[in-house]
Amino acid sequence: MKMTKTKFWLAITALLALTFWFGYFHKKGQKPQDKRIVPVEVETVTTGAIEQTIELTGWIRANQVVDIASKVAGRVESLQVVGDDGSKADVEEGLVVKKGQLLAVIDHDVYLAQLAAARAAAEARTVELADAEREKNRMLSLYQSGSATEQAKDKAVTAAELAAASLNAAKANLKLAQVNLRESEVNSPIDGVVTAKHIDQGNMIKAGDKIVTVADLKTVRIIASVAEKYGAEITAGTAVELSVDAFPGRVFKASVYSVWPALDEQTHTIQIEIRLDNEQMLLKPGMFTKIVLITNRKNDVVVVSRDVVLGGKVDKTYVYVVENASEQLTAHKRLVDIGIIQADKCEIADGLKPGEKLVVNGMQYLIDGIEVEVVRMGDIK
Repeated sequence: MKMTKTKFWLAITALLALTFWFGYFHKKGQKPQDKRIVPVEVETVTTGAIEQTIELTGWIRANQVVDIASKVAGRVESLQVVGDDGSKADVEEGLVVKKGQLLAVIDHDVYLAQLAAARAAAEARTVELADAEREKNRMLSLYQSGSATEQAKDKAVTAAELAAASLNAAKANLKLAQVNLRESEVNSPIDGVVTAKHIDQGNMIKAGDKIVTVADLKTVRIIASVAEKYGAEITAGTAVELSVDAFPGRVFKASVYSVWPALDEQTHTIQIEIRLDNEQMLLKPGMFTKIVLITNRKNDVVVVSRDVVLGGKVDKTYVYVVENASEQLTAHKRLVDIGIIQADKCEIADGLKPGEKLVVNGMQYLIDGIEVEVVRMGDIK
């Protein structure tokens, strides 16, 4: 009875082992005596270009922004520009203006009257001085001949000096009136676009009050912060590619204009300035922009997908290539050196040559020298 139970359990064990063995090879599509051949996808290694980049974010600014204020007080008589053809346009946000173009007029008639009064006063003081000089010269002549007293001579000299001082004051007032008249006409100091209007025509204004803001948008600036570790890689002239949400898919090319000489004490980052031509006025101040700094570029090098490169954490990085030996395809482990890494691509600096067959799918099931079956062949793009 005891012997029967032992045979029973041995039979059960053998049956289970046979079932597992049959199921395993049936699932693999192989017979127990078949060799294991791994299916793989292969691409031919070619050369291409790759860039080493740094990605940042920033905001677009106008190249120059000027708050144009009145230098004199009074009522805003006019807030218009006159075009080359004589047409007039109200000063509003978005208006394109030229350097020197008249934007506003402040109490023009008042300052014209003040100028006329100052000019008349200066002319009167000139006549008075001429009379005083003649009287002085006459009294000096009489005094030298003994026909006038010293007191009379001194009085004539003093009168001439006072007349001269009065004329100087009148000339200063005349110059001030001329300045006020000139400043009552407000001109744009730069070529640009009106980005803000701070007062309407007809309102009273004080000296120093802002009238409009004009910005130069034909060139825009972007200030960005770069981590300290990249400081040696970035110089004036480093190539830049910019993109904004307003124009998806469009890349604006520029370059680093300057690198600030000192780091930010709080963030320990380096500030860089980028300038970009904006003749079409597509880019607006305040727009968020994505920045890609191209610090290095290589052409005609082996570039592969990063997914095909294995190892690198503990052991050396490697890939698998397929070779034809005795009419049988086999996969071989190839140690490689990684160069520039760009997004999902990387440069193979050493260990792989153009024309070789690189395993791009199925490599995780390979060991060195194993036989493979190529189920797809292509070129690495």
